[in-house]
Amino acid sequence: MAVLCTKDKTYDIKEAEISNSMLIIPQLKTGQDLDGDSLGQELNIRQVTSTKYNYYELRHCKPKMKKLRLLLEENMYSGKECEEDEEHQGRKYTYDDLLNLVQASRIELQTALKKVQACKLEGYWRILDFQFLSLVLSHVIQLCDENDWIKSGMPYEECMKTLEELFPREVLDHVLQSYADKAKPSSTEDDEDQMEIDVDFYYLNEDKVCRFFAEQILKHSKGKFNYEDFSNTWQQTVPSGMQTMDQQLQGMALIDRSSQLQTITYYSVDDLPEDVAERFDELFRTKEKWSLEEISPYIRDLTTDKLDVGGLLTKYARSSMQNGVKVFNSRKPSL
Repeated sequence: MAVLCTKDKTYDIKEAEISNSMLIIPQLKTGQDLDGDSLGQELNIRQVTSTKYNYYELRHCKPKMKKLRLLLEENMYSGKECEEDEEHQGRKYTYDDLLNLVQASRIELQTALKKVQACKLEGYWRILDFQFLSLVLSHVIQLCDENDWIKSGMPYEECMKTLEELFPREVLDHVLQSYADKAKPSSTEDDEDQMEIDVDFYYLNEDKVCRFFAEQILKHSKGKFNYEDFSNTWQQTVPSGMQTMDQQLQGMALIDRSSQLQTITYYSVDDLPEDVAERFDELFRTKEKWSLEEISPYIRDLTTDKLDVGGLLTKYARSSMQNGVKVFNSRKPSL
């Protein structure tokens, strides 16, 4: 499928038919091309070279980014010591390589690289292997625990200098940008003796860190996980002072509360089809009925300026009431 990309948008190129015929006539004079001062009439013979009954129009669309993740997963980064391993000999991609291979504008590609948590290493964009990412993040958290930086914030340069012997600086910076929020210490104007020091501080983002540990637990479990056991393990795993909440699991896990023994299953929105109709088919194959709160995280990335979550549900789902709660199911008749 052909697309046209501007700096920040992607457009489908669609063929459209017209009821009238368009005649293609080279060197035809019309309008202001005609000599208005001439009192006489002039007859010119021109040959019709082609007749067209259709044309191409541009329709703004969301870029297909599934290919980006597949390309970057060909050779994930697992640390310097693993770069020569047989498993890490896949192709690596620069930004220009990806721009030529993925049908998206420059700005949309930059946004997608951030969404998939790609890291730029030596000019190539790489996804960190999950186990390696876990190792780096655990060292950052341990450093925060040792220095009581969870609440006070970690000084950027001190964190870099302490850990860059273990991991590349680009990786450490990437992990901080992904799981911490940047802040600066406030200056005290009343203290004339205090020197103004421009130091970057980072505070671990509680929701992002808790979500990461939830994914770590669920990825190691096969199938359904007892929800109570998961909740206890999850809370014990996150750094001291952080509080786990179900909202942190949106778009990553499904909680089944229909029976007395509640369960949780790893179910990531990143693994679902990009096509809207296929996405809804997959969702309703997984679960027959969804509440608005449950299904929204799994379709929010499909919304456009003209079609929000409500519009998508109106078009692709049917609503009904179940135990006083509005639920959505497939418009297609069940087999």
